[in-house]
Amino acid sequence: MNHKSPITMKILFVCTGNASRSAAAEVVLKKMLADAGITGVEVGSCGTKVPEGLDREETMCRIAAEHGYLMGGKAVPMTRELLNAADLIIVMTALHRDQVTRLLDYDHWDRIALFNDYCFGEKTDIRDPHFQTEHVYRTCFDAIERGCRTIATRLGCFK
Repeated sequence: MNHKSPITMKILFVCTGNASRSAAAEVVLKKMLADAGITGVEVGSCGTKVPEGLDREETMCRIAAEHGYLMGGKAVPMTRELLNAADLIIVMTALHRDQVTRLLDYDHWDRIALFNDYCFGEKTDIRDPHFQTEHVYRTCFDAIERGCRTIATRLGCFK
């Protein structure tokens, strides 16, 4: 009989549109955890400003696919419920942190981390590739993949 592990941790990535950065981080970390056999960690993503029915960005989906990650679907809007259910909220920019604090219960603010600070010890933002060159998308994806490797290592995926 196959028993599912109970969810012991919920990680939520947040960016503006949930069309490239946070969505890429979600699929990358999910695959790293699955490949390592890590269970009990639920990974999701959302955006602070998501127009209804927004598709994920084609350029980022293609780059993710080139690296072995399946990314697609529709963007998810940020809600109070999503935020308050998360144990760790990883935002792509300082502005996203400010937007999250407007909805998140005050006693959960310690759950918010800036992606580059959490992963690399740098208090910098992950640049939004939207309407930028493919090079910017690739640079963004590479930083997200490296950062997710750091997160996955903290969760026991890599030694």
